[in-house]
Amino acid sequence: MTLASSLRARDDAALEELLTRRPLPARGRVKDFFDLAESLLDPTSIRSILQRLDRHTLSVLAAAMHEPQTAAQLADRIHTMTAEQVADRADQAVNLAVLTHSDSGYAGLIAVSAVLESWPKAGLPGFHDLAAEQPPALPGAQGEASARSIDASAAEHAFSSTMATAELIVELLNHPARELGKGGPALPERRRLASAMQVDEAEVDSYLDLAVRSRLASHEPGGWHPTATGEAWLRETTAKRWATLATAWLEAIPLEVRSVLSAQTRWGDALHAYAHWLYPAGGDWIREAVDRVATHASLLGITSGPSPSTQLLSSAGSLLLTADATAAADAMAHLFPSHVKQVYLQHDLSIIAPGPLDPELDAELRAFADLENRAEAYSYRLSPESVNRALSAGGSADRMLSFLERISLTGIPQPVHYLISQAAARFGTVRVGMLSSDAAENGDARSYVRSTDSSMIGLLDVDQTLGPLGLRRRGQLQLVSRFEFEVVFWALSDARYPVVAENADGSLLSLKRQRSISPAPARVQTDHAELLAGLRAAEAESAGDSRQAWVARQLDAAIRAKQTVTVTVQVPGSGAHEFVLEPTGVSGGRLRARDKRADIERTLPLSSILELK
Repeated sequence: MTLASSLRARDDAALEELLTRRPLPARGRVKDFFDLAESLLDPTSIRSILQRLDRHTLSVLAAAMHEPQTAAQLADRIHTMTAEQVADRADQAVNLAVLTHSDSGYAGLIAVSAVLESWPKAGLPGFHDLAAEQPPALPGAQGEASARSIDASAAEHAFSSTMATAELIVELLNHPARELGKGGPALPERRRLASAMQVDEAEVDSYLDLAVRSRLASHEPGGWHPTATGEAWLRETTAKRWATLATAWLEAIPLEVRSVLSAQTRWGDALHAYAHWLYPAGGDWIREAVDRVATHASLLGITSGPSPSTQLLSSAGSLLLTADATAAADAMAHLFPSHVKQVYLQHDLSIIAPGPLDPELDAELRAFADLENRAEAYSYRLSPESVNRALSAGGSADRMLSFLERISLTGIPQPVHYLISQAAARFGTVRVGMLSSDAAENGDARSYVRSTDSSMIGLLDVDQTLGPLGLRRRGQLQLVSRFEFEVVFWALSDARYPVVAENADGSLLSLKRQRSISPAPARVQTDHAELLAGLRAAEAESAGDSRQAWVARQLDAAIRAKQTVTVTVQVPGSGAHEFVLEPTGVSGGRLRARDKRADIERTLPLSSILELK
């Protein structure tokens, strides 16, 4: 009843915050504040919220279990906290409906106290352990030489991971990644992404997670797709790319985990030990949350060290955790290799950049060349297929050659000029267009593929990789398909045929693959407006004393469970009397029950009941 009254006195904003922190179970319906209090006092709900309370708040709860006490009195019992600190933690507990507050002080709830009292048997700390156990010893600070070494190693990881994420987005732009039914990318997709990113297959999931959290990719039913944000991100400098990833990492950290990080400069095993101490009931939840944060921190160079069990904060990582992302990005940028703006063109059709290429130049070069390797030098490769890809997207030989002339330190070798010119000359050998309704065969053909070269049509006709298109002959120089012409065009383009799209009049049509989608909307918290409106309506309709209504609710529950209750009743003229009863019904403001001691039927006014247990 005390909790129900407390909940009823809160405004809607406070109730919304409570319901967000303590979601109600799907089962059952909350009709009034008594139902809400009952749900919040369910042992499962209590254990769930205690998992997310730190040791200091738990100490306050344990100290307040038996009788109301002021903050000063609780501080005297705990010894390790001031009255102000106790009041702050106690108020947080009150907001979470695991403690109550009145003029006489803070008081524990019986259901919460029962869970806390069961902890020692479950291997969890009791009150004395909560208050007295000291945190794990903090390792000493590293020296200046060690700090420089950590920063250099962190920058290497940060640069490598940022570039790997960029390759992930590029690869998703080419082909979104399919998801297995049980979660995670399909094995062929995992291998494809790992190869493009030059990372181990086991790391692909972490990079996908990081990309989604940074809104560079979107995880939709069936797979992962790049976003327009991710496509624009590829044109940023490496330092700005890293800042985007690091800021997203920081924003995604749960508040509970931030409290762990703020007290630690040494991560790995030391971080987990401190997290277990600070959240003694956290269990798998806090371990997995810290693991996830630490994994991404290592990828991004926020931490670095000789092994996953021994990690230290880098200078940029320390700046980031103090909410100075700009300073962190500047610190990391000084350690990144500089972008280059010129390349070496080779006679073997390779293009060598002596460092990471300027993002704008890299994006333009990748339109008609494929990245082969990235290390200290970056290697790109020209091929008929890569040039044809650019031509299909609306590029031209003159534009490609002009671009290469501008960035090359070695001019344009003859084989490079020949490759691009020949590819342009062959471009359009295969043409794809949309059939008009009059030209459709049997009403099911939607597109055509034509060529002036009958041998090319023959090759397309027998190409098994194009089988899903259902191509079939219609004349010597044409094939038709039931699919839309865009689908056919991209299938032939992906199969590396010199294909071009055309309009009905034969003019060329430039197609651009819809490669990116809008970022998935941020997770919207459950709206409790309807529930709150129902609670307020029930409150307005409620007649009678709330205490009496609560007693009736408790007795109804005892009747359903066939439980015996102990009732303290105010008897006129003789004071309070205690009865052990087996309730049989509640109606008209009266309780009917069998007295277990006297073995007689009794009828008692609910208004006379002082205590029920």
